[in-house]
Amino acid sequence: MSVRLFSGDFRTQWLHSWALAMVLWVVAGPVLGQEEGAPGRAPNVHALSAVLMNPATGEILFAKEPHMRLPPASTTKVLTALVALEHLDLNARVPVSVQAASAPPSRIGLHAGEAALTQDLLYGLLLKSGNDAAETLAEAAGGSVPGFAELMNAKAAQVGAHESHFMNPHGLPNDDHYTTAYDLALIFRQAMNQPTFADIVRTRSAALRIESGQGVYGDWRMVPVVSHNRLLASYEGAVGGKTGFTFKARRCFVGEVDRGGVRLIVSILNSPNSGTLWQDARTLLDYGFARYGLAPLPSIQAEPVPIMVRRAPAATPAVMRVAIAPVARQRAASSQDDDDDDDNDNASSQAKPAAVAKAPVKPAVAMLAKPTPGKSGKTVQADKATKATKAKEKTVAVAKADKRPAATKVARSEPVSSKPKNGTKPRS
Repeated sequence: MSVRLFSGDFRTQWLHSWALAMVLWVVAGPVLGQEEGAPGRAPNVHALSAVLMNPATGEILFAKEPHMRLPPASTTKVLTALVALEHLDLNARVPVSVQAASAPPSRIGLHAGEAALTQDLLYGLLLKSGNDAAETLAEAAGGSVPGFAELMNAKAAQVGAHESHFMNPHGLPNDDHYTTAYDLALIFRQAMNQPTFADIVRTRSAALRIESGQGVYGDWRMVPVVSHNRLLASYEGAVGGKTGFTFKARRCFVGEVDRGGVRLIVSILNSPNSGTLWQDARTLLDYGFARYGLAPLPSIQAEPVPIMVRRAPAATPAVMRVAIAPVARQRAASSQDDDDDDDNDNASSQAKPAAVAKAPVKPAVAMLAKPTPGKSGKTVQADKATKATKAKEKTVAVAKADKRPAATKVARSEPVSSKPKNGTKPRS
């Protein structure tokens, strides 16, 4: 009887254990799949944190450290725009204060005493990522930057972004200013429900009307702005997004793509550089749309093949260095401007380039040897080779002549004397 009871208890415990294991598998399986990229091959993401969300259902298709608190840089301005749209009229004329006009870069170039419509400021906020536009909107909607931050935190909590806290409207570095990739996706999801916000973030370029506030007729100027969202021009179905960058936050992005009736939101925080940021965004979106049969599965990249590169000359002539230096500096500056989408840490002015000698420098091309008229470059090289060969043959001939006996050399070199040897007179 006791054996039968023991057997029954063991069987019951085994069934309970099996049922518990099945429940854990059902609950934990999708979570583990999300962390690794869900079923199938997990995409390789360089960013520290990333989330891929279906905004229609709220389903998370991919997650990497989704709840890690990180600085969001200028992606903060998504929430700034959302709060401003709820508290300001689009056609309201908003004045620019001294504090807002002195906000560090990036800026749209507002000056104290000027004014602009709320709608124009929103374009400058989301396309150019203007910090001066952010503070102008914050002062108008919240009375001050701290007052606006309170509105931001209340709105974030309302949409479910409970792991976030905001201290300013632009995302400039602050230890108490942070969010998560998951929270940022929730905020962007809510913002895209605002038609004005959706219209602005899908725009590639615009011109803002800034009023001077002085003069009888109200002088004004136009300020062009261009979106930093590279997906708008390079990824099928991109409908908007917001970039961000500081040295602490690294590269950040949140955006939405609509393809075949399926919408996906990608949220990326702390990607190492601009190249990896856009690579991460495309990789995650390709992975998500592949699940719905709207994109091919991301292919595995093969190891790069080493390429032999000829080394450049060890040194460049001084004259050439002087001629090339200004061009090199100009190219470096332009590439830096293209790469820095939202440089919120670039508040200090950069050092000016060293002065170049005042004496006029001839173009580098004029200093190079010109080819002989009427002859191609190959013909000139052939003539030089022929002359070198003839010179070499002449040198060899002279060397052979120098090997003759010494007496012969002297005999030929001495002048012929008219006097006979031993004092005898010459014959007549």
